[in-house]
Amino acid sequence: MNDNLIKTLEQLNFNKIEAKVYIVLLQHNELNGSQIAKIINSSRSSVYLALNNLYNRGIVYLIPGDTNMYRAENPDSLIQKMKASFEETTSTLKDELLQLKKEDTDKKYYNLNGTKNFINKAKELLLYAEKEVYINTCLDLQIFKEEFDVLSKRGVRIIVFTYANITKGNLPIELYKHEIRDYDETKVKKTEIRLMMVIDFNHTLICSTNDENVEMTGTFTENQLLANIVAEHIHHDIYLLKLKEKHKKELIDDDIKLNSLLEKRDDKISLEYKCKDMGE
Repeated sequence: MNDNLIKTLEQLNFNKIEAKVYIVLLQHNELNGSQIAKIINSSRSSVYLALNNLYNRGIVYLIPGDTNMYRAENPDSLIQKMKASFEETTSTLKDELLQLKKEDTDKKYYNLNGTKNFINKAKELLLYAEKEVYINTCLDLQIFKEEFDVLSKRGVRIIVFTYANITKGNLPIELYKHEIRDYDETKVKKTEIRLMMVIDFNHTLICSTNDENVEMTGTFTENQLLANIVAEHIHHDIYLLKLKEKHKKELIDDDIKLNSLLEKRDDKISLEYKCKDMGE
């Protein structure tokens, strides 16, 4: 008897005796319990127990008479029944397991390291977008072209703010560019490369390099509070830029400033962020 076939049937909820009984019935069309026991060299009690289990599962048919005879279900029909049963069982199991799953109301923060890793994560999160994406970065936007094109076809609005000298090109985005030219770049040790992104207020990613880190470090999360903070921040950057363009002058002067540690962080740059094109 084919041992591999028996093992396969065992993986499909047959025990060894049941598998042997079904195979023998397929080979001989109709047999009674005693005949089957003799062929597979098993006790009649174990064979009749197997026949009863198979009968109750619709895998064998009983032909009543002076001596009860049994016939195996056609393999095509059997496989279809097993597939339907498996799909029904897994569907029920899924529903029951989901009921047991504790709702994750605490949206965790996940730290990540490495510029390449962050760019890949940003690309992944972008493809979740259905409505709007907000971005503040000085990275070359062409690295996201494939994702932007997908979102454009989806009707997603992509709003980008930057302090860097980057261009929109053929990208389907709204670009707001506030270049900083009024400082001596040779006196600045190193400018920051930053990426901030909010996707539909569901996903937020923040990362940057600085004097200590050549590679990007940062976090991504589904936390609603951070999504709101970053989205508002990007909007305010754009508001300030549009006010400057409207009034033809820089509106953040000494009378407006707070004389805070943040403002003193680098007095060579008049605005909060320091971005530099990654290629420079």
